[in-house]
Amino acid sequence: MKIIKSLHRFLESLQNLDFIGLFLIRLYLFNVMWFAGTDHIENIDKYSGWLGTQGAPFPEIMAWMVVIIKAGGAAFLLVGLFVRWVTVPMIIVLFFTGFLINVDNGWSYESNGVEFDVIYSLMLLVLLFSGGGKYLSLDYWVSSKK
Repeated sequence: MKIIKSLHRFLESLQNLDFIGLFLIRLYLFNVMWFAGTDHIENIDKYSGWLGTQGAPFPEIMAWMVVIIKAGGAAFLLVGLFVRWVTVPMIIVLFFTGFLINVDNGWSYESNGVEFDVIYSLMLLVLLFSGGGKYLSLDYWVSSKK
């Protein structure tokens, strides 16, 4: 019983390091969103044409909005600035790409399904509710609530 109590105290003490998990989520999402956004920049005409075939209104404008939200949002996530603010448009983009375009392909990412859209949305929801975290986020350092 003593070992279990010691282990429990140790596991509770990990709460002091909760900012590391939030930083790792931000770092991972930066990588995913940054490369998705910059890939669209390189092929913006092809991407806007594809959006047009999917029935998106104003496909050229929508393509640039997606690029700005993905790449710009990724940059903000990396440094941890305005984390809660940038997660909202990123979740909206993932909703539209995942649930209006990829939903017909099923769940699995192998068939271009919604699996990754859901996973990334859940990760963004964690950041929306928790923020960027302590110490490794600019939001923490500019906040008056330290």
